[in-house]
Amino acid sequence: MQGLQEVFEMTRILIFHEPDAFGVVEVDAPAERVLRAINGGRGEAYLPELSSGPLYARLQGEVVVVTRSALVPPEDLPRLSRREYQVLCLLGEGLTTAEIALKLGLRPRTIRGYVAGMKARLRAHNIQQLVARAVALGLFRPEV
Repeated sequence: MQGLQEVFEMTRILIFHEPDAFGVVEVDAPAERVLRAINGGRGEAYLPELSSGPLYARLQGEVVVVTRSALVPPEDLPRLSRREYQVLCLLGEGLTTAEIALKLGLRPRTIRGYVAGMKARLRAHNIQQLVARAVALGLFRPEV
């Protein structure tokens, strides 16, 4: 039939420009098509502002995560304990260390210790950079 347009769900793309700088865009295309385009060297179709240099994309939940560096093999990813993962996810939700301590029934000093350890392993200088690097590495899925 003529006159009918193909309609897709909006796909959210989380773009990491630098280790601690990111942006979110939505495109009217299925996630698999966006992944194929970006990983096939045709990312400018969806991200014209990032047309210089290689881009790498992967699907995390329903979000396409785009970085300038290739994916890290799973065996090379920093290992997080169950508690560190909990703290990281709560940081990603925007909770403060005091709020996380209260929620988990721990002391704020204990939470600061978990955060310091994760920052050292991910070579992050602050909490925002810690969360951004963890998402870029695929250590947890963002709720965008």
